[in-house]
Formats: sequence, C-alpha cells, structure tokens
Amino acid sequence: MNKNTSSDSVMQAAAAWRTVLGESAVEIEPSALADHGRNAYGSPIRSVAILRPQSESDVQRIVDIAGKYGVPLYPISTGRNWGYGAASPVTEGCAVVDLSQLHKIRVVDAELGIVSLQPGVTQGMLAEFVAQQQLDWMVPVHGGGPTCSILGNALERGYGLTPTTDHFAALTSLRAVLADGSMYESPFHAMGAETLGSAHRWGIGPYVEGLFSQGNFGIVTEATFTLQRRPEHVEAFFIRIRDEAQLGELVDQLPTVLSALGATVAGVNLMNDRRVLSMSRRYPVDQVGPGEIISDALCAKMTKNAGITAWTAAGVIHCPYRMRKSVRRELKRLLPRSLSRPIHMNRWRVHWAKAATRLMPIGQQSIMQQIDSIEALLDLADGIPQRVALPLAYWLRGDAITTKEDLNPAQDNCGLIWYSPLVPMKSADVHQYVAMVERVCAEHGIEPLITLTSLSERLFDSTVPILFRPEQPGATERAQACYEALWKQGEQIGCLPYRLGTLTMSRLFNANLANHASLLQQLKRTFDPKNLISPGRYISIQ
Repeated sequence: MNKNTSSDSVMQAAAAWRTVLGESAVEIEPSALADHGRNAYGSPIRSVAILRPQSESDVQRIVDIAGKYGVPLYPISTGRNWGYGAASPVTEGCAVVDLSQLHKIRVVDAELGIVSLQPGVTQGMLAEFVAQQQLDWMVPVHGGGPTCSILGNALERGYGLTPTTDHFAALTSLRAVLADGSMYESPFHAMGAETLGSAHRWGIGPYVEGLFSQGNFGIVTEATFTLQRRPEHVEAFFIRIRDEAQLGELVDQLPTVLSALGATVAGVNLMNDRRVLSMSRRYPVDQVGPGEIISDALCAKMTKNAGITAWTAAGVIHCPYRMRKSVRRELKRLLPRSLSRPIHMNRWRVHWAKAATRLMPIGQQSIMQQIDSIEALLDLADGIPQRVALPLAYWLRGDAITTKEDLNPAQDNCGLIWYSPLVPMKSADVHQYVAMVERVCAEHGIEPLITLTSLSERLFDSTVPILFRPEQPGATERAQACYEALWKQGEQIGCLPYRLGTLTMSRLFNANLANHASLLQQLKRTFDPKNLISPGRYISIQ
C-alpha cells in the first residue's frame, strides 16, 4: 500500500464512494483486485479499489472523496494497453478508476468529420457507429484490436497506418477533471465556439492539452477527434529484402520516398525475419529450451520453408482510384534499383488469392495465413479494427493462433513488455540499433523480434516485444533485465523510447533530466498538490 494511504482511509473512502456511485461500482474484494492487477509483466501491482463511474459527474465525486481521505487514483480507459501495463497502476495503494463505462459518441460536425469520444469508446464501437450513421470517415486504428480505447491510445501518443499516423495529432480538444474536482475545458469550447475548437487543436494561448498526454495532471473524460475521409483506393505493398546491405539502401532512400509521395503513403513497416515468422508460423517449442531462442540454423530453415527473407517492408497506399497506377510507378522509380519489385495487394487481389488457395492441396494453411494477414493489414489501412498484433503475445506457447473471441494477454498469463525506441531514419543508425537489439535479446534468452515503423520522413519508431512465459522459473527476471539492458544500451547509441509502461516509468526518473523534471514537478504541485492522480506516472514522486 502507498506509504501515505492507511487501510482506514481506504475503507472510509470506499464507503463514501459506494454512497455516491452505488455498491456495484466499487470493488475492494482482494481476489478481484489481484485479478484486475495482472499486467503481462509477471509483476502484478495491487490496487486498493476499483471504481467504475458512469458519468463525468461521477468522476468528479470520486476525485472529491479521494482528496478528502487521501487515497490516490489511477485512471484507465479500458486497461488494454498490453505490454505497457494494462490496468495496472504505477505504484501500490491506488484506487483504479475504470472509465470503460464512459462510452458516449457524439458527432460534432458530420461534414467536417469531427466526433466527441469518451474514454470507454473502443475502436470497435466507433467503427460500428460510423457504419450505422453512414459516415464516410475512417477510425484511427492500431493492431491492438477492436476492444482498445481510442482516447487512451491517443493520450499515450500511439500511432497507426491510416493517413493520420499520429493519433494524438487527431485530438483537437478535451475535457478533464482536475485534482480539486473542477473541470478543465479547451479554450474555444469554453468560449462557446465548439466547431472552431474542434477543428483547430491549438486553441489560443499556451497549449495546455499537451499536459494531459503522457502525464498525470487530470482525468480526461472527453475529447474531440478529427477523422480522415475514407479514400477511394487502399492497397498494401510488400518488398522482399535479402540482406542487411539492401536494408541500408532502403532506409537511406525512404526519406525521399515518403517526402515525394506524401500522404499517399501513410507509413512503411520494416520487419526482420523472426518478426515475420511470429506472424506466420507456430513457435517450435519442442526444439527450443527454456531460456533459449530459436537457433540461427533453425531460423534459417523455417524462413526458407516459409519463403521469408532477411527483412520485409510493408507499406500502405491511400489515393484516388485514378491515381493508383501513377503512385505505383513513382514508388518503383524512387526505390533503390537493387530491391525486388514491390508486390501490390488490394481487396480484389486478396479475393482472387483466397479463391486460388481453395484449389491447393491440404497442408497449405500457411499460405492462407499470409493472405489473412494481408487482408487484416488492408483493414487497418482502411480504418477497420483488427487484432493483427494481439496473437503475438501468445506465440511462445506454440499453439495455433487462437480464435478466442476476446483475447486478453494480461488475463491469459502471457508475458509481454514493449520496448519502443525512436530511431533516426539513417542506415548507420538502423544497423547499429538492430545489432544492439539482437545482441541484448540473445544474451537474455529473448527472441529479437524487430519492427521499424516510419513516423515521418526522418524517424522510425521501433517496436520490440519482449515475450516470455511467466510460469517458467527466472523468465520474468530475464525479461525485465532485458528491458533494462535495451534501455541502457539504446540510450548509449541515441535511441530512446517514445512511451513507457508502468513497470518502466522509473527509468525516466533516473535520466539526466533535472530541469525538465523540476518544471514538471512544479506544475504537478500546482495542479495536484496532494499527488492524488496517477502518482509516479511520467513524473517522479517527490
């Protein structure tokens, strides 16, 4: 329990919360708290209560009572950011405020594509709403699946493959409950100009909204988002990269490609062979012992059988239908000549590929899996929620990719910690980074599954899933040590994470950020002098 939170205070606060929220909205049963605290880290953090408000005014009441009894709060949207903490607080002794029951969707302006969302609105909910309302707008999706919160992902600066790659950039205004129970509202909204405030994210004066992104200055209860109009044509392209030399050539040419093609190419993913294997083959559990990884020889055999090259590039094109051929030609012209010709896949080609597989002999399921993966990528590019990244958390089990309706790695005892550093889009930096990840992961018995995603024409974000099996002796310790080593050695070569999980927040406090940390702590003391909201989240507890 938090050193400043007594059990008496928790019980008094719980009684008060039950009075205003109702019995069913307040959970303090130890077994329920333990179950809720699972986080896929292998190190659950126990909360003292789970609170489930139904409205913004409920959130204000929760905050008022928390302040009265000194019980810190930890708000979550849906608690499904697996690998970054799930529903788990940063520190012990917090009452988790589960905002999943706040799930209203409101159209601010249908013509301009502006919607207002509460924290519990998931990708699936918004997709269903857009379809029912017959709106020609895309949902800002990512690979976590239809049950993940849109607002929660945006506040953590998540990204995807739709034209608005940066999801926080689509957030234009917000409402938040502050630590004293009062409300913050973006300035133009407060002045009665809702459409203006929803279309112009900067408002007027200092940009306060940024404090609520990767911060702990309040509980965001509503935000407006600008959605992208659905394009006439969406297709994916794939490039086979045979070795590190070709990878370097592509990396050095990508800034030119992305700059020249602009919004027609939303982003490019570069995936190493092991990462592609994790999407298309079962893990060979009978050939890999605990604390070991797939040997180079076995990896070479598996990739050869699957037709997987050293690296694979996957990108997405959004454009008017009449531009599709010219975009393909320009892409081919801009790419290094040493690379193989891009393979383009659209809905029509996927349809015929599926038809062709039905004529193949039994035992060609892997080809069908690859086609399904391409179709899922096209869905994501089209703003249709898909859980393409979620089965990855289950890979080490060696099971077939599960068809379970509601995958939840935290509750299903998977082990997953995301390491997600930024990497300059330069071949020398990429080669150095890849070598570092491969070395560190191998030293800790972690499969080096590497993806590099273009965030701009200057920068990649790399996502490395640290997969482990918590039930195996020493696996959790190895995984957490692997993250620590990746951070330390990544920092030495100039590659630092763009976001952190609850397990790894303390790494930020140990960094050489004295002036930055001091300013944030001053702001925190002003906004939240009792340190009630999300203590330890991105800002050191003082």
